[in-house]
Amino acid sequence: MFVLALIGFLHLMFIWSGDILLLYALLGMLLPLFLELSDKKLLWLSAGFIVFPVVVDTLVVIGGINLSEAAIRWQQYYCGLYGITDDNFGIWLRDANSYGDVFCFLIQGAFVRLQEFIDGHRALKVMGLFVLGYYIGRNRLYANLEDRKTWLAKVCRIGFLVGIPTSFLYAWSGTNGHPAGIVFHSLLYTVSIVPMGLAYVAGLSLLYIRHRESGIWKLLAAPGRMALTNYIGQSFIGMLLFYGIGFGLGASIGLVTTEVIAAGVFLFQIVFSIFWLRFCQFGLLEWIWRMLVYNKRLNLLKKETINRS
Repeated sequence: MFVLALIGFLHLMFIWSGDILLLYALLGMLLPLFLELSDKKLLWLSAGFIVFPVVVDTLVVIGGINLSEAAIRWQQYYCGLYGITDDNFGIWLRDANSYGDVFCFLIQGAFVRLQEFIDGHRALKVMGLFVLGYYIGRNRLYANLEDRKTWLAKVCRIGFLVGIPTSFLYAWSGTNGHPAGIVFHSLLYTVSIVPMGLAYVAGLSLLYIRHRESGIWKLLAAPGRMALTNYIGQSFIGMLLFYGIGFGLGASIGLVTTEVIAAGVFLFQIVFSIFWLRFCQFGLLEWIWRMLVYNKRLNLLKKETINRS
């Protein structure tokens, strides 16, 4: 987790302000605290972590406090230092002429990310899902999916029935400045995002059961085996496509075009991952991560590749 935190910090400060790895790593360091808890306690804690942000937002509104005030102040300081204003904020990276310009934006962007984590209570939500993930892993709920078809169908059905309508309400609230208040918006997040996520996972599991021999699963497995490399790789591709030091497409294209580009990038990464793993045991960053963790050199290439060469 320390090595992952280092990778996340470098990603945040030098490539893209939207990094999530640093938070994942810091919270991952706390997971040993939950190892000896019973399954029942894990589920209660998971639910508590996910719901508690609603309580925090209620107390924030009642107390009239701003938890992210310090992060905002530092972000404004660096914006003033580098000449980043409301007028050029959205086009700064598109118009960047050098990496120095990009780095200036990334410094203030780190504080924007911190503000997002604080205001969105992201640590609590992620920890809740981490604990739930540990419960799922410990009980091997992902194994023998055929024996859990009825349970998966129930999770999928309830998840979509609850999540779809509340997701529309959440989107309405988010795009209209939270007209019903921040507490209601926080509640909508809890009853929309989590049920939808569980429904997606259960639905994909049911599809896997029905079409187990489909080649699509092998295609998806390849980028999954080198997920860290692909995650950081997407950021490098994004720099090339959207920043001014690359093709400068940022802030110049619509949402539909953005989604098409995102799908194209992922398709490219599927092909690249399949090709890479024909010759290598790990993704590039997974290989480096393993060597730093185990403090020894590992062969990147497969034995048959080495023998051929």
